[in-house]
Amino acid sequence: MTQTRVPFGLLTAAFLAVAVAALMSSLVITDGGYVPSLPGIPDPGPLVGWGTPILRLLTTLASIATVGWLLAAALVDPSGRNGVLSPLGRRDVLRAAWSAGIWGILALAQLVFTLALVLGLPLQQTVTPEVISTYANELPITRALLVTALVAIVIIIGSVVTSTTGMAIVWLFAALAAAALPSLAGHSSSLGDHAMALTAGTAHAVAAALWIGGVLALGVHAVRGSTGFEESVHRFAPIALVAFVFLGVSGFANGYTRLENVGQLITTGYGQILISKAILLGALAALAWVLRTRIAAGTGSIRSVFARIAGLELSVMAIAVALGVTLASSPYPRIELQLPSYGETLLGFPYPEAPTMGNVAFGFQLEPFFLAGSLIAAALYCVGYARLIRRGDAWPVGRLISWLLGIGLVIWCTNAGISVYAQVSVGLHMLQHMTLTMLAPVMLVLGAPATLALRALRPSRTHQRGPREWLVWFLHSPINRVLTNPFFVFFIYVVGLYGLYFTPAFGWLMGSHVGHVVMQLHFILSGYLFYWVLIGIDPRPRPMPYWSRMLMLLLALGVHGFFAVALMMGTQPLAVEWYGLVRPEWVTDPLQDTLFGGQVAWGISEIPTVIVLIVIAVQWSRSDDREARRTDRQADRDGDAELRAYNDRLAALADRSGSHSG
Repeated sequence: MTQTRVPFGLLTAAFLAVAVAALMSSLVITDGGYVPSLPGIPDPGPLVGWGTPILRLLTTLASIATVGWLLAAALVDPSGRNGVLSPLGRRDVLRAAWSAGIWGILALAQLVFTLALVLGLPLQQTVTPEVISTYANELPITRALLVTALVAIVIIIGSVVTSTTGMAIVWLFAALAAAALPSLAGHSSSLGDHAMALTAGTAHAVAAALWIGGVLALGVHAVRGSTGFEESVHRFAPIALVAFVFLGVSGFANGYTRLENVGQLITTGYGQILISKAILLGALAALAWVLRTRIAAGTGSIRSVFARIAGLELSVMAIAVALGVTLASSPYPRIELQLPSYGETLLGFPYPEAPTMGNVAFGFQLEPFFLAGSLIAAALYCVGYARLIRRGDAWPVGRLISWLLGIGLVIWCTNAGISVYAQVSVGLHMLQHMTLTMLAPVMLVLGAPATLALRALRPSRTHQRGPREWLVWFLHSPINRVLTNPFFVFFIYVVGLYGLYFTPAFGWLMGSHVGHVVMQLHFILSGYLFYWVLIGIDPRPRPMPYWSRMLMLLLALGVHGFFAVALMMGTQPLAVEWYGLVRPEWVTDPLQDTLFGGQVAWGISEIPTVIVLIVIAVQWSRSDDREARRTDRQADRDGDAELRAYNDRLAALADRSGSHSG
């Protein structure tokens, strides 16, 4: 059968033309297009004014294509045995390399145009070593674009040499992280709900890249007649569904953070474009439903139906991406909050009242990233537990309770009143930190989530990796061997304290919401790895002997104690570059606040240490009991052959010693 060759260059050009036309039209509606500056004000000119959003659109589309090809190679395409890429997967990885190259070039071009727009310089004056070297690393958006270009280079090199699905998924995660960077750099702390805007923007970018990129890869496979297409569509379906849900929820959250009221959906150009994008999202859902019903009705093969609809679906997606770029490039109707002091402007909210037990423990400030992630983790664990119970398998209720307690502590630390006070008080920050890194991880590790997943997930019926196989791959991967290496774990858990708090890194991370979230993730993950090595039930590459676990815990306790003493004996307040600026009236003595932080670090460490010591002792005792029972069973089977061989060896040694003495 002769394959139909589609002129992809012409088709791609048509898609890009439709997207650019949609972008420019919608920019006019939202007043986000180029407008000449007033006399006396620097004007970069129409080339920069219109070129910047167009380059942003093209960069976004290139990132989506890169993610799509890597997604196809890692999770959607048929693969060889033992995770080796199939010929189709190998071709997709090479396509990802080409897409990443275009992505990196466009990111650098967007960086230059953005600098020209911000500085108000014509393009020819911006493209000079002096301007670029001076300002490229000064703006959050240009820093993000610079990092994006560097990640694209890494993806190019990695994709060229990749031959396994395991490495393909590593590059996929790198591409997703780079695709989300512009969203992390484009929101003011005083505009709307800052934390929700950042989380929603990041989730929106990742979900769009996965969904649209996957459809793009499958569309090309459909018209090219690639093998195993039907199975690829079935593997992509759950990914598309999850991405669609996240896209809708994050889009709603984005609209909420940028509009003052519902009426602005009609009365402002921004709201009208937002409604148009929502309608396109509904149209895409309808197209997906048509595709599913036609396949279910047997009106054609999956490939033929998909090939007929893919062009229309990708066109609608390209327009939706253009509208998204318009929304990101246009002024928001919501007015920035005018806070009374510089410190409150940095925080993004008014100073809290003096702390009490009630408002610290039971206050609330939404942090959607940790709240959503924690609730999803709790729900998945409960689903796995319910599946085992329905199947008639046993699972200790104590592990379920432990996991939910750990999740509850994470939610409390990141969404309760303590999360507000930790941003203005060193002492209360230490309370949050020690709970996140020492107490919550103990509960999470004792929940044994990986063991539950291994028992609840169904094995793949083919050589294609499913969720269970990916989990097994990770548990036995070189990445996990590094992560669970005792020296690495000890370094990031204990020594990292000194590197964070006794350098400018602490104040720098506290100065941005993204840095704050990264720091809290570090607390949780470093604590989880530390206690996984010490008391973890889940499998790991090289379990430590119990005596060495005791030694490692005591060493960590000693180093942690020195850290607390150093804080209590300090003569300078901690992180004055942050806490000196965001200082409410009730923090009368910053040095005393730092000393209080040292006392918290000293006192709270005793509780998890005692818990872990008890757990290690119990596990050690049970291990000895299991070993004794195993030895007894072996002795019953072979008539105590091991003991008799040992006695014979002693007798032989005695005879040899007697003969030598004689």
